[in-house]
Amino acid sequence: MQPLSTDVLTKAASTFVLGLVVGAVGTAMHRSVPPWGVVLCLLLVACAALLSRAWGGGVAVAGLAGGMFLSVTTLARSGPGGDVLVPAQQGIGWVWVVGAAGVLILVALAPRALFRDEPRGERPRPVAVTEGVETVDEGRGGGDARPVDGGVVGGEPRPVDGGPFEGSPAPADGDRPGGEPDDGSGARPGTSR
Repeated sequence: MQPLSTDVLTKAASTFVLGLVVGAVGTAMHRSVPPWGVVLCLLLVACAALLSRAWGGGVAVAGLAGGMFLSVTTLARSGPGGDVLVPAQQGIGWVWVVGAAGVLILVALAPRALFRDEPRGERPRPVAVTEGVETVDEGRGGGDARPVDGGVVGGEPRPVDGGPFEGSPAPADGDRPGGEPDDGSGARPGTSR
């Protein structure tokens, strides 16, 4: 869960206003061209919910849901002249109300991995520095942490001399020992020259 900071609360307030607008537009337009009006309004809810979740996380989706709830329930009541935007006798009104809630729940329950910023497989791994690790500078302007005894640093076993371990496959021509293809620049993976 996100800590409640001013940034998170600002995003929640912004998505609350967005929820008021989406709920008002959806309630007014869901009966416009049956059944395509309700389909487009539910797509509008899905787009707003996905935007809110990607931008501000679960707190922003809660703000959007709160704004939509307030807007839809207010506009679904009888007006001063007896007009109703969401009549209880028509199924399309129920499709709008229940469908919008269902879309919000689906987006709120979607896995967090769908909304992360970094591409898949490129998460930075923490490197644990422990006793017996020396920094080796190979003249490239930066140091490499390597274990003195050939142990594990950052989740990968690395030999002290830099060669492959016994029993591990030898790299193919043009490949680095880590298995990545060699681009010919001479730079280590994850660095630029």
